[in-house]
Amino acid sequence: MANGSVQLQDVSKRFYRGTAHDTLRDLLASGIRRLTRRGKPKTRDSFQAMENVTFQINPGEAVGLIGANGAGKSTALKIISRIMKPDTGTITTRGRLTALIEIGAGFHGDLTGRENVYMNASVLGMRKPEIDAKLDAIVAFSGVEAFLDTPVKRYSSGMQARLGFSVAAHVDPDVLLVDEVLSVGDVLFRQRCVDHMQKLVNNGTALLFVTHHLEQMQSFCSRAVVIDRGKIIHDGHTTDAVARYIDALKNGETSKTQATTQTVARVTGLVFKDKFNRETLTTHAHDTIDIDVRYELAKPVTNLVVEIDIRRDVGSRLANFSSIRDNVTFNTPKGAGCTTLKLPALPFLGGQYFFRAILRDPDSGNTIADTDYRFSLFIEDDDKGTGVLCLPHEWQSNNQPQPDIQHDIQHDIQTEQHANALP
Repeated sequence: MANGSVQLQDVSKRFYRGTAHDTLRDLLASGIRRLTRRGKPKTRDSFQAMENVTFQINPGEAVGLIGANGAGKSTALKIISRIMKPDTGTITTRGRLTALIEIGAGFHGDLTGRENVYMNASVLGMRKPEIDAKLDAIVAFSGVEAFLDTPVKRYSSGMQARLGFSVAAHVDPDVLLVDEVLSVGDVLFRQRCVDHMQKLVNNGTALLFVTHHLEQMQSFCSRAVVIDRGKIIHDGHTTDAVARYIDALKNGETSKTQATTQTVARVTGLVFKDKFNRETLTTHAHDTIDIDVRYELAKPVTNLVVEIDIRRDVGSRLANFSSIRDNVTFNTPKGAGCTTLKLPALPFLGGQYFFRAILRDPDSGNTIADTDYRFSLFIEDDDKGTGVLCLPHEWQSNNQPQPDIQHDIQHDIQTEQHANALP
């Protein structure tokens, strides 16, 4: 029975934008430039990734960590897992900790899948007898049995991710940190991941789950922490936390993605166009509408997947359109691009709706750009909608002239009386 816990107390972390000097040669060159530069030295730009963050996860508790890109979620995970140190504050963890932050990152391409399982599991704290006992379960869970003795460099990114998750999930950790790794594999594999994490939580594992998939988070987390610009703005039941998150998005509180040198892509806009091809912020429930997803790529992307989510307030996701479900991907060059989703209608109840655009790499399952629900559209329904949908409909009368039943009954009675009166 696991008995892990995590506690953060007043944790802060600041990053500096620009070039990092992490070698002696770079440091010497930087010093010479400063000595020979005239005028006032240039100050480095910085941003606060985390600021006085305090929360606790108890044994057997699954907690979601949600917020916009750049809000500080991944920084929190890396600090908890000791990948980086905080500037101030304390972190206390109890028990064996496993972090699924970048699964498969420790694999060696020239080693086989079997050899990487042993190496990766050893790094995560498992002894050889324990790995021997769990090898079959790890391989079966990942679904790469046929390629177990093939060098990992011949695996697709998705296969490496599946094997990496399977190894980490079988460590039986006391504390499990998960960062957006459940997008790998097919629907059945993702559900196996969720079921396995639920089993770990039921056995006492403390779980911190970072995700943009709010429904998935709500399915097995009882509590969620909302973080924005490095600060906690809500900590409570998942329903209340999601409501606070959506409310912050509507009010423009959440931070936008912080651009880094590692950015592969960014969404520059989500543009709605009416049936006359004019940009609009309103539409009728039964009118056609086009949604342009505009983006910029730092390098060419093969088989780009474009996805659009629609949500209203705190309710469940109303609709999701993913190009890969329609067997459509896009070979996109470096630079500006645009993909259009054409809809014959958006038959929703009148009101304001929030849209999220996502760009994915289908091989690895990685999200390379995500806007959160930053774009809105107002839908009019002429007060004809009820519930969630405003479905096209009409009423029709099918009434047919009916015979005079009373006249028929009276006629039958008279006939019967006449028959009884006959001798």
